[in-house]
Amino acid sequence: MSSAAAPAQSKAGQSARTPAPPAAPAPVRARRNPRWIAAGVLAICLGGLGSGVLYTSVADARSVVRTNRTIFRGEVIKASDLGVVSIGSAQGIPTIPGNEAGALVGKTALTDLASGSLVPPNSAGEADVPAGTVRLGLNLAPGRLPVSALPSGTPVLLVAISKDGDGTAPGAPSVQAQIATSPTSLPDGSSLLDVSVPAAEGERIARLAAAGLVVLVRKAGS
Repeated sequence: MSSAAAPAQSKAGQSARTPAPPAAPAPVRARRNPRWIAAGVLAICLGGLGSGVLYTSVADARSVVRTNRTIFRGEVIKASDLGVVSIGSAQGIPTIPGNEAGALVGKTALTDLASGSLVPPNSAGEADVPAGTVRLGLNLAPGRLPVSALPSGTPVLLVAISKDGDGTAPGAPSVQAQIATSPTSLPDGSSLLDVSVPAAEGERIARLAAAGLVVLVRKAGS
């Protein structure tokens, strides 16, 4: 055998002994569970719906006027009587915008407004004094009026008393009146309130009240 043939045979032997490279593995297909897919789609839909509802409620929220206490018809509204609350969509419910609360201060309640209720439009305005009557402000000392509640509209009697306080003043008949604003207690124990009295008796009652000679009596059944 020639020397040239030997290397050729050696290369052939090496080539026969070299292993073939491994075949590439077949691609594995991901298994998709239809239930998980459906759950994911549902979660996305619910999240979008919730965001939409939240956005709508925030967008519709607005400030309106509410009462901090019960305001009876005929009472003058004070700033402390009112508050502002934020509400969502309230279609069909008449309200007053919160930035108009100041316009109600000093006006007279034209209807009873329960504590914590929303204030409807046209529920306050100028004091309504019935024809033939006048409205007086009284400052009554302790013991000159009942301690029980006297809401607006309560019928009462104004009784004139003598200067020594031991009886009614002679020739001074009692006057039928009506509570216009509920009494407000003052630090000295006296009470401020408005009453409506017949126009013909207005001046006399005013003079008696200024002298501290009036007692307010609640009528039976009122």
